[in-house]
Amino acid sequence: MTVNLDSEGEPPRKRIWDLPVRVTHALLIVCVAGAWLTRDARQADWHAVFGYCALGLTAFRIFWGFTTRGHARFSTFAYSPLAALHYLRDATSGRPRHYTGHNPAGSFAVFGLLALIAAVTITGVFAIGGMHGDGPLAGVLGPAAADMAREWHEWLAWAVLVLALLHLAGVLWGSMVHRENLAGAMVTGRKIAHDATTQDSPRRAGVAAVLLLAAVAFAAAYLLAVAPRDVQRREAVEASAKAGLKTNVWGKECGGCHLAYAPASLPMRSWDATLEGQADHFGEDLGLSAAMSKRLREYAAGAPVPSWSLWKVAASTPASAAPLRISEVPFWRHVHRDLADSAFRPPAVAGRHDCEACHADATSGIFHPRMIHNPKARLTP
Repeated sequence: MTVNLDSEGEPPRKRIWDLPVRVTHALLIVCVAGAWLTRDARQADWHAVFGYCALGLTAFRIFWGFTTRGHARFSTFAYSPLAALHYLRDATSGRPRHYTGHNPAGSFAVFGLLALIAAVTITGVFAIGGMHGDGPLAGVLGPAAADMAREWHEWLAWAVLVLALLHLAGVLWGSMVHRENLAGAMVTGRKIAHDATTQDSPRRAGVAAVLLLAAVAFAAAYLLAVAPRDVQRREAVEASAKAGLKTNVWGKECGGCHLAYAPASLPMRSWDATLEGQADHFGEDLGLSAAMSKRLREYAAGAPVPSWSLWKVAASTPASAAPLRISEVPFWRHVHRDLADSAFRPPAVAGRHDCEACHADATSGIFHPRMIHNPKARLTP
């Protein structure tokens, strides 16, 4: 098909990408990068914000891909794998075929990234619902299923990163092959029209503005309203746990000297070993009667697992092991692997056993990311 040339002898540039597509593209880059930078548990709320926003943006892009007009519509770049292979063959041989919209190879990157981002965010919602009781799917999965969702979430996150880097490399390579700034076209929306029938796409500025405002409003509401309310709720749960320890046998006997660790903090065989070796309990004689030892064992055996964190502690302990310290458990070591030895020294922290120094909900045994605080805060009058 004949393409009209402009006054400089080049095909004309048209607005190929409408504003909603460009805004979605930019925000997804921010969300994916932000989610990677906030993987630390202490930044869990920011990580969740980026994840939820990425899920919403992906849902919008899929909806927009079926309903909009122009080259942003999925049907305009739904190529076969064979077409992608032919494109790559021609491009690497120095005779690339030009496309006004996405080329066949780039189209697979677009569809792949949308699918992977949807998968990684959905598994993230399932994971935090089962692990921490957060989000719309709170309590849907048990600890084991939630842990599987977490593993899938992490593997899919790596897949998103790899495909995003490949996509970026492809854009840079395609820009050189076609002698056209493909990345810039996604910013300005304008691209060389290689088809004489191509018309400017509508701007859709109103849709883009609503999309941007919705993302900002959600992030602000989550960080300013949802997170603080949840902290208050969890503080109430912790207060209730502390009150309960004052009345039950476990809290009375164990809480007098140190944190009355939730029984699920160690496997039952560890508590059996502790009670059997009570004459030398880290250098002290507990002096428990046979009757009291029996009551403590019965309490530990019947106590529930209060959180995914403690379920994970037990699951990570080898069946043949009976550690006497929670800091000896593989999962504890994994979670705290980035902390230097100096982080566990007085006066802020009494030692590796001092869970309360950093976890405001240590008594309840929940260990929610929102309840992690700076241990130096306890030293402030």
